[in-house]
Amino acid sequence: MNWAELQLDWKGASSLFKTYWTKLTDRDLEEIDGRRDKLRTSLQSLYSYGDEEAEGAIATFEKEVRFPGAVK
Repeated sequence: MNWAELQLDWKGASSLFKTYWTKLTDRDLEEIDGRRDKLRTSLQSLYSYGDEEAEGAIATFEKEVRFPGAVK
């Protein structure tokens, strides 16, 4: 799943983010609103990730997570 796919259905993808990163709240996800830079900043704040670690975590999410019913 690439970032463009996530942005197209941000509300649908939000539940996947909350499952993957349990510290993210609905409010966090509303504020992020599909912006990768805001997700990175939130992960840095909530999980004490460095910049590269946060970006790596997002990249791993994109590779590992699929919408239910999506073909990998």
